[in-house]
Amino acid sequence: MNFFLPVIFVAIALGIFFGFTDPAYTRIKVLRGEEAQYTQALTRSRELQEVRDQLLSRYNVMAQSDIDRLEKLLPDNVDNVRLILDIDSVAAQYGMRTRNVQLEGTDSRVENGQVGKSDSDYQSVVLSFSATASYDVFRSFVEDLEQSLRLVDITKISFSSTGEQNVYDYSVSLKTYWLKP
Repeated sequence: MNFFLPVIFVAIALGIFFGFTDPAYTRIKVLRGEEAQYTQALTRSRELQEVRDQLLSRYNVMAQSDIDRLEKLLPDNVDNVRLILDIDSVAAQYGMRTRNVQLEGTDSRVENGQVGKSDSDYQSVVLSFSATASYDVFRSFVEDLEQSLRLVDITKISFSSTGEQNVYDYSVSLKTYWLKP
């Protein structure tokens, strides 16, 4: 009997170890690993909050006029009506009138046969219009478009004679951009 008592205690101890202690210890190791991941995520979150606060303080220091200019340079949405009115107001300064205005969305990825989500941070639209003016007036108009805050790329210009001396009909296509939301 003295021999069986220690064997029984060892068997009970092994049963407790393999039945409860070892699974509990394994679970604790897994939880400690998760705790380390959560601690790392919390640290990263605090760093991102600090960066956000720094950027927000820099943004709040900027003058509202500068912010308005940046938003006009590269807006966060396309406002087709405002774009057309802006170009028309520049043309009106030179006595020109825009006509035959057409908007065409562009997606060069589709044109190139690519499918799937775009990695680009911006989108673009092509605006086409016609105007009648002399060469010097039209050149000044294009220079004003170049100097405007709105980011535009003139993609196509064609012209034809109107029959009047030094007056031409111009067809212009330009591309403008905006940030994706």
